[in-house]
Amino acid sequence: MTGSTRELSPPLQSSYMPALDGVRGFAVLVVMILHFTILSPTNGSEGLFALGASLGWAGVDLFFVLSGFLITGILIDAKSGEGYFRTFYMRRALRIFPLYYAFLIFIFWIWPLLGSSAPEPLEPQLWTLGYLGNFLFAFNGWEGVPGHTTHLWSLAIEEQFYFIWPLVVFHTSRTTLVRVCVAAIGVAWFTRLGFHVGLGHGIAGYALLPARMDALALGGLLSVMVRSPGWVESLRASLPRMVGVGLALLVTTCALTPILTPGDGLLPPLQLHVQLLGYPAVDLLSLALVGYAILPGVHREGTLLMNPILRKLGKYSYALYLLHIPLRNVLIERIFPGGALPTLFGSQIPAQIVLIVGSVALTYAVALLSWNLFEKHFLTLKRHFEYRKEPGSPAALQAAS
Repeated sequence: MTGSTRELSPPLQSSYMPALDGVRGFAVLVVMILHFTILSPTNGSEGLFALGASLGWAGVDLFFVLSGFLITGILIDAKSGEGYFRTFYMRRALRIFPLYYAFLIFIFWIWPLLGSSAPEPLEPQLWTLGYLGNFLFAFNGWEGVPGHTTHLWSLAIEEQFYFIWPLVVFHTSRTTLVRVCVAAIGVAWFTRLGFHVGLGHGIAGYALLPARMDALALGGLLSVMVRSPGWVESLRASLPRMVGVGLALLVTTCALTPILTPGDGLLPPLQLHVQLLGYPAVDLLSLALVGYAILPGVHREGTLLMNPILRKLGKYSYALYLLHIPLRNVLIERIFPGGALPTLFGSQIPAQIVLIVGSVALTYAVALLSWNLFEKHFLTLKRHFEYRKEPGSPAALQAAS
């Protein structure tokens, strides 16, 4: 959610790829559609609508793959320069921390003063402040997570990845890094299986880094690939295979996984079949989408990933993701308690679509204010922490056109 398309360091930074903003915009849009869909289906068409919206959880996996790609590339290209660790961590801190902690200060300490909610206990606050809220979620469920922060588990995963991955990249060659990524993919799969067997549920397999690092590692593999000779041809040849395997796994997952009703208590992303087959399917399809987005000469104005709305959503995706859950909660509690939507011609779908469009527009307006009044002023400080390569260091990849 926070890897910057504009932070593609040499050799990719000379060719800004706006289609990656479109990828990020698509990811945050499907997540928001998931969370702003509140209807309780009463007929088949409403059930299909709710089912389609429920697939928005896959947007988080797309974020993970994209982050793995961008961050690994930044780190590979920065290895030969000075201040590798300091520069990376400071740039990440300036991008992530200001809005994250401003958000938590408001939710934990200002929101209760407004009489909107009771103060949260100190212990879960500390876990969340330390980017460890995914552990609360994994072992205590939704009930153990402070109100309005139930979505921060994914940001905790990314922050833990940002902390560890620079050490891995710095101390490995590219060949060894490929092996580490492949090993991480396998370990994540078996970790999810182990969590199901040992804990009897899939929440830990959904929320903890060791079980989700396969998506990040796949993005890392792509980043190594595009820094190899002949990468364009190799990627073009690989994309159909990624899509084919991803779709085959997805069809198999759908065949094995029943469609759950809201009362079943186990969301699809927490099911064993989804975690063992569905996650790899979504991750491969996400990898293919990122790969397609970086192919030279593919995107023209008017194509999907170049859509200006998606690109704008991508630019402000961090604030959109961070802020949309409290806004959703206010809508549900104050305006549509219990998900009671008005009907038009016997269907809730028109009202639900209006609610989604209006909610996304409202969240975008708040995110735009956040960017202009708050975030961008911290981002200007990145100029003090520029990546530096050694003089004469060859670019691993020339931006192709």
